[in-house]
Amino acid sequence: MIRGCLRNLLAGIGCGAFLLAGGLFTWQYRSQLADGVRAFRGLPTAAAASAEFQEGPGSPSLEALRSAQAKHERMSRGDGPEFISLSAAEMASLIRDGLDPIGQLALDSIAVTLSPGRLTMVAVLKTDVWGQDALGLLGGLLRPYEPLRVSGTGGILRVGVLAWKPDEFSVRSIPFPGPMIPPIVNRLTGGRDGSMLFGIPATIREVRIESNRMTFYRRVQ
Repeated sequence: MIRGCLRNLLAGIGCGAFLLAGGLFTWQYRSQLADGVRAFRGLPTAAAASAEFQEGPGSPSLEALRSAQAKHERMSRGDGPEFISLSAAEMASLIRDGLDPIGQLALDSIAVTLSPGRLTMVAVLKTDVWGQDALGLLGGLLRPYEPLRVSGTGGILRVGVLAWKPDEFSVRSIPFPGPMIPPIVNRLTGGRDGSMLFGIPATIREVRIESNRMTFYRRVQ
């Protein structure tokens, strides 16, 4: 009987030690384990998520474009998330992908900054590709490469369509008057109303431009 009690006591101590060791291991490596679960579910790791929305401008890349498209795909599902946020790099990638062929050739070194209510793009304009006539009297004064800045607001135009409507446009820090902006934007985008349009999931009902991110909501906030 004593031996049985001792065996039970030792077994209990061993089980407790095993559980304690397991708990300590889980706590010690909790970040790695959480990242493993997120990676298995196709979500960004904690490190990637924290770096994704870092301050400052974002530049386009194939990785960022695929990330934005994957987020839109998740949002389009009936069981998708209540909201998604796109980084400046992801928005820059969508802009680069949505430019007219002439716009894609004419703009280099694109970078996007997101601030409350506004999306701002800076780039290098290749004036020989763009065509100096597109900028009126200023065209004859331009160098082959000029700094370009475009800024404006964004919102849902209709179900499934996001519109970025620039209301500021400058070349070499020279601002263009409001009436000149829509035709110039149309030349970049191939559009007709001075806006750049993006396809978004029909499930999205509200869009907010915030610091370093653009957030898409399934319901009006």
